[in-house]
Amino acid sequence: MEEILRRHWPAAPIRDLPDAFRSAAAMLERAKRLGTWEDHCRTFLAELGIGRPSQPLLDELIAADPTRVRPFSEVPTTLGRLRERGLSMAVVSDSLDTAESLRSSYERIGLRGYFRYFAVAGELGCMKPDPAIYRAASRALGEPPQRTCYVDDNPDLVTAAISLGYRGLALCRTGTPAPPDLPYIAALDEVLWHVDDP
Repeated sequence: MEEILRRHWPAAPIRDLPDAFRSAAAMLERAKRLGTWEDHCRTFLAELGIGRPSQPLLDELIAADPTRVRPFSEVPTTLGRLRERGLSMAVVSDSLDTAESLRSSYERIGLRGYFRYFAVAGELGCMKPDPAIYRAASRALGEPPQRTCYVDDNPDLVTAAISLGYRGLALCRTGTPAPPDLPYIAALDEVLWHVDDP
């Protein structure tokens, strides 16, 4: 969502996103309706000061509806193999919703059971690459950074994790990431070659 906003509104008050998202959810709750994802996006944008969003911005936000997400085919099998090896996993998300809501989204797509912890920007009040969100996940797993592997499809966020002492892999399904020396995988199942058993 942050990337979408930056593309359409370079001066977006990024630090205000978690508060605006929570406020939008609270307003819809007070109105006694869950509302659609579009309602949530419109209310969220209004909280940020965009009362009349452009249609392209709205279309991109609507397309990012977390209930429409589907995992790539190798994801469930890979997560299952990591769990069988005794590895604990966490989700580190810039979602501006609650961890409970994100857990529900993962439940709908059959992935909830693989993750012990959800570090969510909407609850922690910070977004990647803030060190606090990475550390919240590794602390919850009981592992120091050097024994934690961070995987993300955004090479900049992987670089940030590596600078904090984490092992990092950029998930680049479309080619080599920049910078070229950044460790990367082309599909999630390749992570199995890079992580050690506990």
